[in-house]
Amino acid sequence: MGRGDDDDDQEEDMEQVLFQGPMFGRETNLKENPRLVKAALVPVKKMISDGLSRRAHTILLEPAQGRVTIRFVVDGIPYPAGAIPGQRGMAMIQMIKVLAGLNPQERNETQSGGINAEFEEVRYELLTETVLLKPGVERLKIRVENPKITYLKPADAGMPEEVMRQIRGYTEDSKGLILVCGPPDSGITSLSICAIHCVDPYLYSVFSLADTGGKPLTNVSDYEQEEGHDLEFSFDRILRREADAIFMDPLTDPAVVQTMCQFADRMCFIAEIPAKTPTEAVQQLIQWVGTDLVTQHLKAVITQKLIRTLCDDCKQAFRPNPQLLKRLNLPPETTILYRAPSPPDPEDEDAPSIEELCEDCDGVPFHGRTAAYEILEMTDGMKEVVVNGLDPQAVKEQMASDGMRTLQKDAVRLVVEGKTALEEVQRTFAPSKGRRPKARPRPRPDE
Repeated sequence: MGRGDDDDDQEEDMEQVLFQGPMFGRETNLKENPRLVKAALVPVKKMISDGLSRRAHTILLEPAQGRVTIRFVVDGIPYPAGAIPGQRGMAMIQMIKVLAGLNPQERNETQSGGINAEFEEVRYELLTETVLLKPGVERLKIRVENPKITYLKPADAGMPEEVMRQIRGYTEDSKGLILVCGPPDSGITSLSICAIHCVDPYLYSVFSLADTGGKPLTNVSDYEQEEGHDLEFSFDRILRREADAIFMDPLTDPAVVQTMCQFADRMCFIAEIPAKTPTEAVQQLIQWVGTDLVTQHLKAVITQKLIRTLCDDCKQAFRPNPQLLKRLNLPPETTILYRAPSPPDPEDEDAPSIEELCEDCDGVPFHGRTAAYEILEMTDGMKEVVVNGLDPQAVKEQMASDGMRTLQKDAVRLVVEGKTALEEVQRTFAPSKGRRPKARPRPRPDE
């Protein structure tokens, strides 16, 4: 991607990120790595500053064919952000590890840490992780978090009131299992915390056995397991405190799930489960505890899909034709939907580009993401599907028959509400073909 004088000026004017030390109590001493600092500190600052200015929530450095490629992930979409010579790129990876208080010499084991940073008067946490690709070669991932922005309450996350009421209804009898699942980087941890916040705190007593990484839970009492007390003993003690619901760590141990089932007729449990889809979640649960306990105690499995939202400053309204409304099963009285602005007329030399039309979204023209939700509910019909082998197609048909909320159906809701475009929904659910979007006209971090 070429650059002109304007790009040079832009890089010179760009405020640079300020590193404020490692996270998690780690320490670092840049004076112990003078050659690395001289070679890589400035390029690292430029790269991260560029990523933060583009609203990247993830920065990836990936070695490939003698080079290190850089990608910025913005609203779930990876954008190419440069490719630099391998030696220089490896130096940048080692520099980031030093800033995060990690061992720069260790290249055969996964490491994780974080960097406290400030950019344009906003504090960020740069959660850093290395992934071993092969001996001596590692990929580095930086996950950007603004600790002041959280989506831990249903309303803040954009959860519809009817979804909140539905989840709240599952907890009203203080029994059963409510599970949350989804693929990596789909906001499932935040969704599980939103789910526990759907419990009515004025009517029910809620406890947490989960490690939330410092994220605050409102109207939820923490319970610290005492040394030597097993999970069954802890559940007994919580039950004596008249608990109605318990928030658990992500489920990975079958023994934990089996113990939960022993108490699921007296308390409600909410937890993540490692599964990409609700059907996979039920299958995993069956492997751990068997079909009978699943049909007896499971209330619902909730998942979400993050979809880019149209930029409010440049989205365009249009009147949908009746055929489109019929195809989407929308009310015929729907008069307005929204879409991204059309590209300028190529024959009009004076027509502004999309980038010029809207600086806020930088010509994407999407800004931020919102969630479409799916809830697989254990109705009588779904229990029969589970007993008969949990065929995925049968699950889909039963969800449709019972009128359950599905990702595709809820994504259409976002279109009707004007939050996203039909084209974006189609892109989100289309099979991946490995295509990557073109880089946007911004300075490369290696130049």
